[in-house]
Amino acid sequence: MIENEPPKEQVLVVHEGDLRATVRMLAAARMIRDHHRKARITFLTTPEFEGLVKYCPYFNVVEPGLHVSAKKGFFERVKMARASKFDFVYDLCGSDAARKLKAAMRLSRGRWIDAAPDARAAGHPVEQIAEKLGEAGLGDTRYALGAAPPPLLDWVDFVAKRSRTLEPAYFGLQGRYALFAPAGDEFAPALRWPKERWASLAHALIEQGVEPTIVGGPSAREVGRYVAHVTPGARDLTGRANLVQLAGLGRKASFAFGEDVDLLHLLVAAGAPAVMFHPGQEAPHMASPRGPESVILMHAPTLAQISVAEAVQSMRVAGGFARNPEAA
Repeated sequence: MIENEPPKEQVLVVHEGDLRATVRMLAAARMIRDHHRKARITFLTTPEFEGLVKYCPYFNVVEPGLHVSAKKGFFERVKMARASKFDFVYDLCGSDAARKLKAAMRLSRGRWIDAAPDARAAGHPVEQIAEKLGEAGLGDTRYALGAAPPPLLDWVDFVAKRSRTLEPAYFGLQGRYALFAPAGDEFAPALRWPKERWASLAHALIEQGVEPTIVGGPSAREVGRYVAHVTPGARDLTGRANLVQLAGLGRKASFAFGEDVDLLHLLVAAGAPAVMFHPGQEAPHMASPRGPESVILMHAPTLAQISVAEAVQSMRVAGGFARNPEAA
């Protein structure tokens, strides 16, 4: 340390949640890093998505022991809080574990900032969190719908430079490709686009020189195998790529399609224009994926009412067919 240089500011970011909540959190994390440029930022979370966020440049340390810390006795948590010397603590989730830490942190010198979204309140979670951060001095206190900084996974490019497993060629993708993120079998049939429609969409894209690639976890394998079987030229990658690899594929995809699944949020934040299928009378503006490119929300009382032709036309509106990520 340079003589007389003040000690680094210590910042703690607390978060837990599913994949879509974790992706949304990245927008807030970028705002926090931009505000505390020289600080040492620790991210306290759970192990589920450590493999993704450990590459994120917004944090200096990723600590997956949130629940372990919360399970300690109150006085032990107080002792830990006093010893931590955090100047600021940002709660981006409002979970039970986070509230237990907050109770202990009251007896420390750190400033606790509640910035968790409220499911009962109006507004998209990304705007809600950004406004709460703004009230804490990190930017604007009001955002119009869609105006808050979106989550970005552009930093995955740096990971890709060190690992070819993030490149499309690693999965045999050589030209333009589109990603399909179908809902898995844990979703009710009414919430899923029929697998026959996915196959027809794959065929339509192949005719236009775009390789359909189905991604997702084990629960999406039925759709992936079916589409690849009945549509020669479609590629089934379900269960074969981890989240960092999927983000790398999203960075260079021409576009993505999916139902209202967590994975689509990751692909959109990675940079893929997207069409999201959603059952209902109204478009789910307050739950839509956020990212740097356009997202078209297609909704109908039942998803089977959405045709392949409509889906293709929606992607044209989103600009996916004109996008060439490799050249960007």
